[in-house]
Amino acid sequence: MSGIKMAGALPPGRANGLGPIATELIDNPQGYKIVLAIVDCKETKTDTDTGEVSPTLRIRRIEAITGGDRAEAQRLMRRALERRSGSLMLPLEFETELESAFTDAEDGSR
Repeated sequence: MSGIKMAGALPPGRANGLGPIATELIDNPQGYKIVLAIVDCKETKTDTDTGEVSPTLRIRRIEAITGGDRAEAQRLMRRALERRSGSLMLPLEFETELESAFTDAEDGSR
C-alpha cells in the first residue's frame, strides 16, 4: 500500500467543528483530542519509476468529540481497529493512547 499524505488545510466555515476544543489545544497542546472527520481524496501522485500511486487525503468536515460522546467514540474506535487488524486484543501502547485520549484530563471521567 502506498503512503497516504494529508492536505494541510482544514475545511472552511461551518465544516470546521474544532472550535469547542480550541482553548484545550492551547492550554494542553500535548493532550490527545478526539475528532470525527469526513475525508476524500484531493489528488493522487504517481511515481513514474515504480508506478506507485499515493493519495492525498482532504478533510471535508471535522467535528470535535467532547463530553458524553467520548465513550461511544471510544467504542467505535476499538471496533474499527479490531476489524482492521483482525485482532480482538489491542497492543498495549495503543491501549494506553486510547485510555489517555478518552479520559477527561480535568476530572478523570470518560
